[in-house]
Amino acid sequence: MRSRKLSLPLLILVTVVTLLFGLWPLNFFPENRVRWLAGQDGIQFYKPRGSSRRAHGGVVYSDAPLDVPTGRQAFEPCTIEIYLESHAGRGGGLTHIVSFHDVYPRSPLIIAQWRNYLTIRSRDNENPAKDTYCEIGLKDGLVPNEKKLITIASGPDRTGIYVNGELARSYDVQSLIGVEHLCGYLNLGNSSIGHNAWMGNLHGLALYDRLLTPEQIGQHYKFWADKPRDMAAVIEPEPLILYTFAERAGASIHNQVANTNHLTIPPAFKALRKEIAVRFWRDTNWDIGLVRDVLVNILGFVPFAYCLLVFLAGGRRLSIRKAAFVTVLAGAALSLIIEITQLALPTRTPSLLDILCNTAGAALAILAFRIVARVRPALRLS
Repeated sequence: MRSRKLSLPLLILVTVVTLLFGLWPLNFFPENRVRWLAGQDGIQFYKPRGSSRRAHGGVVYSDAPLDVPTGRQAFEPCTIEIYLESHAGRGGGLTHIVSFHDVYPRSPLIIAQWRNYLTIRSRDNENPAKDTYCEIGLKDGLVPNEKKLITIASGPDRTGIYVNGELARSYDVQSLIGVEHLCGYLNLGNSSIGHNAWMGNLHGLALYDRLLTPEQIGQHYKFWADKPRDMAAVIEPEPLILYTFAERAGASIHNQVANTNHLTIPPAFKALRKEIAVRFWRDTNWDIGLVRDVLVNILGFVPFAYCLLVFLAGGRRLSIRKAAFVTVLAGAALSLIIEITQLALPTRTPSLLDILCNTAGAALAILAFRIVARVRPALRLS
């Protein structure tokens, strides 16, 4: 009798704990971890010491979609210059340094870091669905705590990656990155959904609607290294967009060559968009961290489902088969409630994978219940 009376309070307690576990941390206004560098031009994206790979970090983005002429039919080459210093080392997933977001789920262009690799993903705009990438990269392109100018020069037949004005690697890929990829909102230090936080210092960014020559790229490295006060007046040819991060304070980063395409540092962390990860089998990068998350999502629902099954089956309220069926449905429903609530949490992203894992945890609890039910009589007879 006492066990029956305890089953309902225990179920309520475990349900509350499971909800908090699925929504933690309950922070509706998290800190945007971006700060101006002291005594020099630039901003820093950072995470607290000991934070997990999924910690939200910081984000900077444009006030509106970029005002860049991208509607031309023919391929138009482009060059991108990023003056930076990475603080991330080995481990972790793909972190976005510079990325763009338009109306399609896949970003037009992502310039990111994975371990010490510089990774560049360019969306295939020839594909009607616009859901595939072409990827190139540079091993040891981003060594921690080394200040570098990364130049990506993409023409109709070849794309070159330059480090400090010198060609580091060349790819024979036709029309890999054009001006058409510089569209939508510009994100710095994170992805548009806010789950790819980069750590490091960003000292400058320039976008060009032309293919710079090796001589121009070498000359530009000297400009970035010396960093004259009026960078826009000395750099040639004139870029489409130029950020020198010379403001050193405030919440705005200004384009130095026009009165458009300015950037905002939000006071609280907030991603540009919320994405419900439905096609997880295609859009998810499987690594050790994700496997750990999957196991946590499965095992985290076992206590709730087990207590619910004990409550429903205890006292013959329901048959074991009906109680098991209701338990799986309840597990899926509770998981759905958690995922929907995550839409209001800036640092959490709803995922169909989480719902499936939580439901699998409920099914695992049923298996555990059956094992315990069989073991108990055997222990009493021994």
